[in-house]
Amino acid sequence: MIGFAFFTKKRQLSKTTLLGLFLLVAALVIVTVYFSVSYSAHTRLQESAKNYLTRLTSSLDAALARHSYLPILLAQEPFIQDFLQKKPEAISTEQLNLYLERINQIAGTLDIYLMLPNGDTIAASNWSKEQSFIGRNFAFRPYFQKAIQGELGRYYAVGTTSNERGYYFSYLINAQDQPALGVITVKVNIAEIESFWKSQRIDFLVTDSEGIVFLASQDSWLFKTIKPLTELRRQAIREVKRYLDYPLEPLADFQWPPYLEADQPIWLQGKHYLLAERSMEEAGWEVYVLLDWQEVTRPAAVAMILATILCLLTSLLLLLLWKNQAQRRRYKQAVLEALESKVEERTRELRLAQEELVQAAKMAALGQLSAAINHELNNPLGAIRAYADNASQFLERGHPELVKANLQEISGLTERMATITRQLKIFSRKSSGCISDCRLQVALDSAFLIVRPKLSQTTVSLHHHYDTHLQWVRADLVWLEQILVNLLSNAIDAAAEQAKGQVWLSTERVGNKVRIQVRDNGPGIQAQNMPHLFEPFFTTKALGKGLGLGLSISYRLAKDMQGELSAENAPEAGAIFSLLLPLAETSMETEDD
Repeated sequence: MIGFAFFTKKRQLSKTTLLGLFLLVAALVIVTVYFSVSYSAHTRLQESAKNYLTRLTSSLDAALARHSYLPILLAQEPFIQDFLQKKPEAISTEQLNLYLERINQIAGTLDIYLMLPNGDTIAASNWSKEQSFIGRNFAFRPYFQKAIQGELGRYYAVGTTSNERGYYFSYLINAQDQPALGVITVKVNIAEIESFWKSQRIDFLVTDSEGIVFLASQDSWLFKTIKPLTELRRQAIREVKRYLDYPLEPLADFQWPPYLEADQPIWLQGKHYLLAERSMEEAGWEVYVLLDWQEVTRPAAVAMILATILCLLTSLLLLLLWKNQAQRRRYKQAVLEALESKVEERTRELRLAQEELVQAAKMAALGQLSAAINHELNNPLGAIRAYADNASQFLERGHPELVKANLQEISGLTERMATITRQLKIFSRKSSGCISDCRLQVALDSAFLIVRPKLSQTTVSLHHHYDTHLQWVRADLVWLEQILVNLLSNAIDAAAEQAKGQVWLSTERVGNKVRIQVRDNGPGIQAQNMPHLFEPFFTTKALGKGLGLGLSISYRLAKDMQGELSAENAPEAGAIFSLLLPLAETSMETEDD
């Protein structure tokens, strides 16, 4: 009973721990979902703010740029200069007023007017209206003062006569003999842009360099400040009558951050906004776009509620599956272990089969070379017999110096036979595919020694061109020798069909790889055979001359060595087989040094 109670208590403790972990994970999931959705919604809102900001500033820039040229152009008009110089052929004041009125209608501006150097207006497009500018003096305006100094006057203000907001462009009219004849001014209406953007689903502010709002999506924000003004600045603004008698009070309930950063939340009149800001340096304006922060909090709250519901449903599902989970886990573990065992067994069998297939192909290649190798060994054997017989006769006749000479010849022939058999023994050994840094020249020399007997029985000439700087490659030496023997043997067979058979063997560096090329002047590769060239058991040789495994296995061995084997027809004649292998790090470090 005591043991059963202990087991029950331990099991309850385990369930309590798992329940606590589940609640912790659920809380983390809910929090993660909330912050992830908040971040995503925040990012989207930032992108929207940037897009709106770009469009708004572009429309303002376009409105200003569309008319900035007009006062400069009008200042060059000869009849306006003649009028100011009071030449006899000059037009009358009535004609000039009508001209300015027509230009104002065509350009779509608010007003165009002409002032004397003292600031008095003598002609205007609104000459026929009650609030005409004619006779009024605007010398106090900064745009007039800049124009008199020879600069393009640019200034935003509320008209003292028309009470209309506008942007002013002024330019000096001068002549060579009279530097300052007058000032031409164009007033541009940018309130149309404000009307258009009021129809959009965003809030915006445009302020001057003092932080005074002169364009806004809400009328209650106009002529308010986003930061306090000193009394000295208020007096300076009143002197130029920029905003007439507006009190220029701070925006109500506006929490301006201590450090303004891009895309940050602010509070304005009890509402939370995302603020994005951009400067219009030429105009001296600051443009602010304000998007509702609920576009961030609303989807985050909905996502959090959905995540909470999902966690509750998940907990119910886990409770229903709890009893079957252990059994399914044990069953799954048993299946996985059996599967892993089968995979390991099949992998081992495949590896052994591959090694046997490579070895079989190697033996098949040696079998094809056996006649030439037998001939290469039989010739020294015959010579050894002859030298031995001669040495025996010379010994009987008492010519020891001739016996010594014959024995030396026999020693040389046996060394030659030992070299051939030693190379065949090395070539025939198995390899498990150990990729390492190996000397390229050793593989080339070994392959040449193996195919030399076959080459000696033909009229084919073998030419080689090696890059002496290429000494090391990343490969398995036995596999590399097998590929080279296959390629050289095939090339000799193809070139032997020609009257003057030629085979070329070359090496070169291509980037951080080594290219080994075997080219012959044989009949080449037929187009229909090219796609099947590296397929197993595909061969164009006569029956009994080959199994069709040499190129297939060579192609696979090249892949296993992180290389590539390809074939193509030479432009002049014959075929080209290219083996591309990684250059060993030892060789690259030597070259860098």
